[in-house]
Amino acid sequence: MKWSMSKPNPKKKKSFPCDEFRNLKGSRRVRLIAERKSKGYTQAQLGALVGCSASMISSLELGKVNPSIEISIQLEEILSTPFFELFSDL
Repeated sequence: MKWSMSKPNPKKKKSFPCDEFRNLKGSRRVRLIAERKSKGYTQAQLGALVGCSASMISSLELGKVNPSIEISIQLEEILSTPFFELFSDL
């Protein structure tokens, strides 16, 4: 038997099909982003008007989360755009 002082080779992780989709984000909600920018609001400003955080607005725009009823109603009123145009992927 032969002994070696070198480090053993690390085993490769097996890739499972679900690993490919682990960091996949939802579709970007381009209309929501466009309406916010056309009104001149930052994510923080829109969040303050709606009553949520800037990170929630970011998550909505990236399609990571879906809006609650309260947030969707506020966004419709502030941006003057129907719900189904802002969130066409729902």
